[in-house]
Amino acid sequence: VSVMIALLGDVSLTQFLALTFVLLVVVYYLYATRHHGVWEKLGVPGPKPWPIIDHKLEQKDGETAAIRKWFQQYGNTFGAYGLIPQHAVWLPKTTFYNTVFYFYFSRSRPRKTFSSIKYSLTTATGDRWRRARHVTSPMFTASRMKLILKHVGDSAETLTQLIRQKAAKSQLIPLKPIAGKFSTEVIARIAFGVETHAVSEQETEFAYYARKFLNLDSKFQDIVEKVYQYFPQIDQVLRFLKFNSDFVDENADEYFVKILNSTIEERKRKNQAGEKVRDLLDMLIKAGVTDDDPKLKDTDARAITHNEILGNSTILILAGVETVSISFQSILYCLAVHEDIQEKVIAEIDQVFPKGTTVDYEQLKELKYTEQVINECLRLFPLLSTVLRIAAETVTYGNITIPKGTYVLICLGEIMKDPTHWPDPEKFDPDRFSPENKAGRDPLAFVPFGYGPRICLGMRLAMMELKTIMVYLFREFRFTLSDRTVPKKGETPVMKRLGFIGTRPKDPIQLEVVRRL
Repeated sequence: VSVMIALLGDVSLTQFLALTFVLLVVVYYLYATRHHGVWEKLGVPGPKPWPIIDHKLEQKDGETAAIRKWFQQYGNTFGAYGLIPQHAVWLPKTTFYNTVFYFYFSRSRPRKTFSSIKYSLTTATGDRWRRARHVTSPMFTASRMKLILKHVGDSAETLTQLIRQKAAKSQLIPLKPIAGKFSTEVIARIAFGVETHAVSEQETEFAYYARKFLNLDSKFQDIVEKVYQYFPQIDQVLRFLKFNSDFVDENADEYFVKILNSTIEERKRKNQAGEKVRDLLDMLIKAGVTDDDPKLKDTDARAITHNEILGNSTILILAGVETVSISFQSILYCLAVHEDIQEKVIAEIDQVFPKGTTVDYEQLKELKYTEQVINECLRLFPLLSTVLRIAAETVTYGNITIPKGTYVLICLGEIMKDPTHWPDPEKFDPDRFSPENKAGRDPLAFVPFGYGPRICLGMRLAMMELKTIMVYLFREFRFTLSDRTVPKKGETPVMKRLGFIGTRPKDPIQLEVVRRL
């Protein structure tokens, strides 16, 4: 030690700082490249990484474009690098794909959230995930959907009234805001138990915070995400400096937690008074226990803590507002472009639900062609381009071994546009989902809501919402393109990826609406 002190005594401050900087660079280089060579040893092909920046040069045109290029270059499976090695999988064989979907979900270089959703089913693993799944699964059964259909129908009717007003004034219909208003109103009713009047000309407070909940369009968030790839501690540093670096907006999260706490207390009083309220929040409240309840150690018990009630309610904003909104927009746009297909949808809706009849859950199942249209839109405009799972155990597939703990990237967007399963994949063709065409296709070629135990629980709710709003709208209106719409008739919108949830047109779509006679 005395020798070190003596040596440092002859070093100037500038030299000391320079040596420290060089040492930090060397340490970081060794840390950032410690996984390089993993895939070569396992016999997995893939692009060669650059020191420190890995594949960022090849991803200059976007991650999706790079993945598509690598699939073409290396085949159906390849290895890529980051701070954690990733294994990207297309669809080599159903057996392997099926196995991969049974691994736990995790984000690449997982970013922590400090918001209430850290207590939700989406972020849970192991026994906590199994217990939470046991509690939340019954929330989305067919019987529950029948109970909440009225809330969806009321929201659809309110939106229909708003569009009537615009049609009367020959105004264009901006898809993004009206779709967001509808999906926000539904989630407010069924997950928060509140009437928000989100479907109105003026943006309500609830709708404002629902739109702000995810920082999907934040330039600052884009920068943080890029820095995070090389410096995972950036979130903690920014939080210490009082910057909101979370991908969940802090103010919005506080707003929804406040509403939920108030509503939960009100519901408890109503339950004690014998009043019944049937929605998703009520189910969570009835399963609520204290943090020290022994039931929490039983993965089969229907027990959930107060924080988990908050987390699983707020996660529906992420899972239920933006996703339904994006799908709703893509459906109206595609039908405006393909007017012949729109007429088929109108004919089916008129047959099953003549004007003036009540929308019934069982009858919604009779909208076979309408469901084909929805599925084709989900295929062309996937809600999730990729999902990540982490291998719970070592798996060998052919001559490839995926070690336990490996991040496996499943490219849903590429799978659902693979020409092997989808001839002319960029063409909009609902007949791909006719019974005869589905019978001859691998069912795992179309998985818009995921697959396996961690499949999206809300898929039944999403389909019910989309079918219901289509019934209400197409019983009264037609949607078309013209020289004043965005895009204009004959033009194709430029799409952009929206964070980790789906794709959206770069320029918000606006359509003509015409009242049916």
